[in-house]
Amino acid sequence: MSLSYRRLPARLFYRFILWPLETLLLGVFLALNAILNIRGASYLFGLIFRTIGPLTPWHRRANQQLQWAMPELGVQGRAEILDAMWQNLGRNIGEYPKLEAMLRQGYIRFEGQEHLQKDTGGFIIGAHLGNWEALAMIGPYLGLKTGLIYRPLNNPYISFLLKKRASTAEADIYEKGREAAMGMISTVRKGGFMMILADQQLREGDEVPFFGHPAHTAIAHFKIAAKTGVPIYFARTVRTNGCHITVTLSPPLHLEDKTGEAVILDAARQMNDRFEAWIRSHPEQWLWPHRRWGKKLAGKDTPKKS
Repeated sequence: MSLSYRRLPARLFYRFILWPLETLLLGVFLALNAILNIRGASYLFGLIFRTIGPLTPWHRRANQQLQWAMPELGVQGRAEILDAMWQNLGRNIGEYPKLEAMLRQGYIRFEGQEHLQKDTGGFIIGAHLGNWEALAMIGPYLGLKTGLIYRPLNNPYISFLLKKRASTAEADIYEKGREAAMGMISTVRKGGFMMILADQQLREGDEVPFFGHPAHTAIAHFKIAAKTGVPIYFARTVRTNGCHITVTLSPPLHLEDKTGEAVILDAARQMNDRFEAWIRSHPEQWLWPHRRWGKKLAGKDTPKKS
């Protein structure tokens, strides 16, 4: 991303000090990760994040959001969920460079693949649950043509490395924005499957209830599916034990010729309801630090459900 809006000293600091330092730390992580096996990397980074996560500013935001979404939980209940959440996030990071090996060695298991209509293409929609990166391995596992949306990081060196690492999914990778919009259409029209994590806050999304509160929600994939006639599948990624991940695919949802706004919004509500059910079943495996409801939580430590 451009730093042209910053003053010259700030641009120099980012380009010659902060970004190289971040890249060096990433190199140390990759070197450490390379000498560990799958179980060791997953366990070690889970332990590290479980230790340092509660000390970061993101912990307070995660606690606020958990309280906002599930006010029935007490202080101890939220603390236990967030403690396990940081461990899950650390495991994800430790496992990220080893996804191919995890697939080969049976740590990633797919269920419901019989629902896929492999000749039609479509959308596979997931959430930031369990190890969500395991979803990208469905392409190599089933020999499918797939597409991923990529959001560049501020640090161009790390952004390049992570984009290169994502190529192991053997997918077409599109940068978020106009390229992604065109890429989604291109992939599904060629019989491929676009894989999207649709549980994050979007400025351009429509407001759809999520845990009983309005949340900007992505609906572009529903519009494209309705216009092209391709099916939509939902994929739940759950950590079952240690570094074992199960990806479960739903039966297809069809929206052919149903392009009305009410129909699209109803599909988005169904999606958010499904995500909410997944999260309530495994709240310790969702990415609570992400600001799902924008900045609506600021100063609201005792939210009430409407």
